[in-house]
Amino acid sequence: MRDKGNIKRSLPARISVSFCRVLVGVVFMFSGTVKAVDPVGTQIKLTDYMGALGMNITLPDSTLLIMACILAGMELLLGIYMTMGAYIRGTSLLLSLFLLVMTPFTLYLALANPVEDCGCFGDAVKLSNWQTFWKNVFLLALTLYVFIRRRLSVPFAHEKIQWVLTLVSMILIIKFMVSNIKYLPAIDFRPYKTGTDLRRGVLQGENPGMADFFIMDSNLDDVTPDILNEPGYTFLVVSPHLESANERNIDLIDDIYDYCRRWGYGMYGLTSSGSGAVHEWTENTGAEYGFLHCDEIPLETMVRSNPGLVLLHDGVLVNKWSYLNIPDETRLSGPLDVIEAGKVPAPDPMRTPLGIALLFLLPMLIIGLISLVKSKIL
Repeated sequence: MRDKGNIKRSLPARISVSFCRVLVGVVFMFSGTVKAVDPVGTQIKLTDYMGALGMNITLPDSTLLIMACILAGMELLLGIYMTMGAYIRGTSLLLSLFLLVMTPFTLYLALANPVEDCGCFGDAVKLSNWQTFWKNVFLLALTLYVFIRRRLSVPFAHEKIQWVLTLVSMILIIKFMVSNIKYLPAIDFRPYKTGTDLRRGVLQGENPGMADFFIMDSNLDDVTPDILNEPGYTFLVVSPHLESANERNIDLIDDIYDYCRRWGYGMYGLTSSGSGAVHEWTENTGAEYGFLHCDEIPLETMVRSNPGLVLLHDGVLVNKWSYLNIPDETRLSGPLDVIEAGKVPAPDPMRTPLGIALLFLLPMLIIGLISLVKSKIL
């Protein structure tokens, strides 16, 4: 029988270790989640890092996307393990090693400033490089403390069902990331989210995140006001790089053009590619809509799909789709002002930070309750 005095003396230590463990776990869960919400954005950030660090390595977008998914998935999974106290020795060791590498690296970023934003919290929270460094110093101290005193940690997941936590978490993480890649991010933290008034943001300069948005015609004349001030509905086929655009469902995009002609809507292509790529795309796809030019960065920010489809109404970004869910004739059964496709989507409680949190927290809560029951039985 354990000495009650020892138990009482160890209680503050157990609480402090468990609190630090959960705090680190929650931070890594948040960091992994915002990356998993937008894996393409994480891919773009990896490309920025490689360029800023002078790495003359050209990797295919698919390889970078896989790397982005692995990074997001590992952060999220290790965050879940840390929060639940699962595999505490290995988890705290891995996170300590990770932070021991990343902390000096973020110090270099703070001193040299090759990129303005580390991207550690995606587009959800912007941190300066110095803020990122001190955040990592703080997390490293907590994680080392948890690793050293891990035996005092109070787990929320019984050892016998930790494999269940792993299985459920991996299924949720993979399904979540695949959905965000195929059908656009579940939560849009970027300036060009649905419901945004581009006239105010771009033309009146009210949104600094849109300062680099300019539309030019083939003569490189600025036609941004002409496009955004068009009355009524306007479709934009957005492709940062036509050379690598996916031609799957291209017939549906051509059907959109026929739909626009029938109802009198405008339709333009936006790309950063040159005239040669535009000509090749037009020849290969039979596209009848004209192309205008825009810098790749705002196009990649506007819609995480190549190509993607954006709908404006009187300058307001009403809707957007990836090339995998272009609306067909069943969804475009009438004029846009009377059908769902022509309206800003209603808020979805599952496409909010709270909804995403519940997606991962509810299974963890259930597993924690099962662990509690098992511990009572055993």
